[in-house]
Amino acid sequence: MKTEPGGPPAGSPAFAPDLVVAVDWSAASQPKPRKPSPDACWIAWACRDDAADRRPPPEYFRTRASCEARLCDLLTVYHGSAIVGFDFPLGYPLARDGSPVLPVGRDLCRFLAERITDDDANRNNRFEIAADLNRDIAERFREPHGPFWGCPPGRSFAGDALLPTKRVMRGVPEYRGVERHVRETRRLAIQSPWKLYTTGSVGGQALLGLPAVHRLLDALGNRGVLWPFETAAHAPEITDAVIIAEIWPSLFDAGRVDHPIKDARQVVATRDALLNADPLTRDLPTIARDEGWIVGVQSSDRSDSHTV
Repeated sequence: MKTEPGGPPAGSPAFAPDLVVAVDWSAASQPKPRKPSPDACWIAWACRDDAADRRPPPEYFRTRASCEARLCDLLTVYHGSAIVGFDFPLGYPLARDGSPVLPVGRDLCRFLAERITDDDANRNNRFEIAADLNRDIAERFREPHGPFWGCPPGRSFAGDALLPTKRVMRGVPEYRGVERHVRETRRLAIQSPWKLYTTGSVGGQALLGLPAVHRLLDALGNRGVLWPFETAAHAPEITDAVIIAEIWPSLFDAGRVDHPIKDARQVVATRDALLNADPLTRDLPTIARDEGWIVGVQSSDRSDSHTV
């Protein structure tokens, strides 16, 4: 299995960011309640030199706009290095012929930012955009439908281009390499980025989150690194580098975190795990540079069957 470094090369100094931020995003279509609630946006952050018992509590946001504003303020005001983990895919599966189905890396973030509308009250057009993308992808791959699926019951979009139920494509896999790896080696039910609705529908979060990543990277200028699409090998040499990466909070044990809401427990557990170790996975498979990868998932035990 061909691999590429996803962080500093072996033997180089570990990347130990001064600030760690874990983000639980939301695809809600209206503001969440004033009282902290599940399935909303949450962040947990702390500085490396904060004592474990003095780290800030998780923060709750009723809308994506308010969460994005907080992140932008936190990152632009803070002058040290940082890693920001978002709990949605930063990429999509490559086609079975090895071609990209959608743009890659920053191009993907920009591509969606130009199409997705998402206002201060969480009203958004993610289903309409997914339907449009489905039609384009289906035409390009000469198949009857595209890969995105899932929408409110009884609804369809763009002449049935997007339906509530899954329709499998021949030329486009359901999962990225990292998801296949997690499902096969850890037996964990990580979801597909094409899934847009119902339990575990991380695809809806990605469509609404990647435009926010685009805006954050734009605000950060040359401080920003989108991992693993852009090499992070130079990060230890840049004192104020901000690495934006993908997390999956279910990887970390949140059982010891004292909070009534699971989302809050998970971002705290993820933050603490990233503070306690070099977060950047080494020796990523080549495909990670096109599809993305999840921080904390080691790839050394991958087999050739995991490639597209």
